[in-house]
Amino acid sequence: MKPTTPYRPLDITLPFPELKAYARTATRLHPRPGAPTAADSSVGGPLTWPADEAWPECREHGRVRGVRPQRARRYEEILRAARARPRPAGGSGVLAYTDAERAEVQAMTDAGHQPDRHDGGPLPLLALAQLHARDVPDLAAFAPPGTDLLQVLWCPFSGHEDGPYSHFGPSTRLFWRRAADVTRPLSVQPEPPIVEHMWYLPEPCVLHPEQVTEYPWADYLPPALVERIDAWEDAFEARVGRAAPTYQYDLSLAPGWKIGGWDSWHRTDLMRVDCEACGAEMRLLLTMDSTETQASWGPFPSPGSPTGVTAGRDEYRAFVCPADPAHPHRMSAQ
Repeated sequence: MKPTTPYRPLDITLPFPELKAYARTATRLHPRPGAPTAADSSVGGPLTWPADEAWPECREHGRVRGVRPQRARRYEEILRAARARPRPAGGSGVLAYTDAERAEVQAMTDAGHQPDRHDGGPLPLLALAQLHARDVPDLAAFAPPGTDLLQVLWCPFSGHEDGPYSHFGPSTRLFWRRAADVTRPLSVQPEPPIVEHMWYLPEPCVLHPEQVTEYPWADYLPPALVERIDAWEDAFEARVGRAAPTYQYDLSLAPGWKIGGWDSWHRTDLMRVDCEACGAEMRLLLTMDSTETQASWGPFPSPGSPTGVTAGRDEYRAFVCPADPAHPHRMSAQ
């Protein structure tokens, strides 16, 4: 069954028609575990990468400790199997491991106290996402002329010297290209020997793109309009109780992985993201989220945390310059 966003409780532009001027479309990606190919749009899947183009590496780390990707994937495999089984009677919150799985998880936990080590040298970047404009309606608005494919990679370790949010998540690289130009794709994709955290290693996911309409985080709106929205919410709640929808969490911004739309500032005050090359206010390109089930936006069927990725506090976002796509992107965490 294709994931679908529930209908909004109401059309917020009916009581506030001036919000129509702020409307933006976003494409919710709805990643779900699967077996994407290099020809597909995906999260955590293989990339259509030219065989004659060097695979990107990070050279900022010396000796580091972490977990081997194979171990992390096996751990996630065991968790998925256990979650799929009925919970033990009377064992609220306890996963249904087999005896062999429980022993294997315990061995992994014990090994976690003596993490794997990488003694220096370049680390191949991890393939995070591949998005074709043919699949993702809002991607074309960001694509540089002559391109139709976005590939996102990141370093498997945080702590880079590339911006104010470097301690919240990995350093990312964006690559735009024309898919038809890749006539001889790379057959074996490099992978780092270790990653800092399991949650930096994405589960291979197929996508189910869905375009939705969003409205701004309240701090972007004129104060007088925000006051009217607040008063409307109070009156609505007085009539129907706490089940009343709110602008901020039910009627404006969709959670989850998405392209385009508006940016949320639910963890901090609004902080304008400006291009370091030209000073232009940057535009939200990609949101990576640990879940997509917040408030009334949760799609049916509910996915939990399909990609296994957590960066930032909950969200990790890539902003790009609207004046020149060649200018460096910036990351922001929420």
